Amino acid sequence: MINRVFEYIDSNINRFVDELCVLCRQPSVSAQKLGLEETATMVRDMMEKVGLEAMLIPVKDGPPIVYGEVKSRSSRKTLLLYNHYDVQPPEPLEEWRHPPFEAVIEEGKIIARGASDNKGNIVSRLKVIEAFLKTTDDVPCNIKFVVEGEEEIGSPHFHHFIADQRDLLSADAAVWEFGGLDEKDRPTITLGLKGMLYVELTARGANIDIHSAEAAIIESPIWRLTWALNTLKDQNERILVEGWYDDVREFTPEELQAIDKMPLEEEIVKREYGISKFLQNLTGFELKKSLLGRPTCNIAGIISGYTGVGAKTVLPSHATAKIDFRLVPNQDPERLIPKLKDHLKNRGFGDIEVKILSFIKAGRTPITSEIVKVAEETAKEVFKREVVIEVTSPGSGPIYFFTDLLKVPTVCIGCDHAFSKSHAPNENLRIDVFRDGSKWIASTMYKFGGQV
Repeated sequence: MINRVFEYIDSNINRFVDELCVLCRQPSVSAQKLGLEETATMVRDMMEKVGLEAMLIPVKDGPPIVYGEVKSRSSRKTLLLYNHYDVQPPEPLEEWRHPPFEAVIEEGKIIARGASDNKGNIVSRLKVIEAFLKTTDDVPCNIKFVVEGEEEIGSPHFHHFIADQRDLLSADAAVWEFGGLDEKDRPTITLGLKGMLYVELTARGANIDIHSAEAAIIESPIWRLTWALNTLKDQNERILVEGWYDDVREFTPEELQAIDKMPLEEEIVKREYGISKFLQNLTGFELKKSLLGRPTCNIAGIISGYTGVGAKTVLPSHATAKIDFRLVPNQDPERLIPKLKDHLKNRGFGDIEVKILSFIKAGRTPITSEIVKVAEETAKEVFKREVVIEVTSPGSGPIYFFTDLLKVPTVCIGCDHAFSKSHAPNENLRIDVFRDGSKWIASTMYKFGGQV
């Protein structure tokens, strides 16, 4: 049966690509509230077209969540799929080879914002369901499909949806939004995501921008902010906020063993990113352990003053830094927020404004879960290559809602590849990985449903 599904995917891949390009040409930037309602409607219509019962679920103060389901006549098991239809802002536009929402096919890749993150995986999964229904008139397990529109801004309303819809989302296992091939085209199964606390810190000076001659007697908010930022982290990358590491859960022996076995192509990564070394000259096991298990404090951007062409002598009225803190299991962002505010106050920076933009806890699935074994077996069958188990992604997302709140074991598998440039200019999706990643999803559904 699964071979018929694979044949359907192969023979229809060009049409699948065309439909993905149509979805990518619809902007859906959550940070800018651009095109979200329209995209949600498109996704719902795509669900209905392939055979799911689908609906838009309103979200107070946010874009709708798309939900669809299709029941199996041959299996009692339920697989929950999670994706998001929102994308990152496309800026800087000048660095794109083609307009970001034009969806150009070049050298076997779809180049578009959202092609990889996350519209490619949405279309892939929908087309897998279509393939089963067209070739077998059934699906191998019950499928529940939820697609939200705010993942790229921290999913601020998704927890309310989870709390209200626990019964609707009950499942035996789940497949998260992303996954695919690593730097050497090895299929990679990721079992969790870090958490996130995203804040803005703002220092204020004069009530308007003024002549920089006044810097002799009026404090610069840029310097004020710089001094405050300097208290957050030391040169050894340790976050200096008191109590920041109190609740950190260390890796289990099984996780450490998996990290040790996990390949990381250091030279390929350095060459791709144009760097000569990693932070603190880390390499090998310690590099991998740091990537997956270290809480981070990253300055994503600083906004202030004049940055245009040529010179302008100005003393800005304010300065703002955007900071993302990556969190690991057991770190609670709601407990860390007051610690951050107290830290600034105790060091004489109580005047620095702290604005919370978003936060989410980390989540992780045990290596021993059934869905992990199934995904590993099917990856070997589809790709005929070594399979990489990544105990957690260094990135963040609301997987905690599934792994901890719903108690549903969740894996990250799909049709991405290591250099798809998600969140960056020239984001792309390799068409061959789109095809084979779809087969991976299909085979996972088939084996998980007990059809083997």
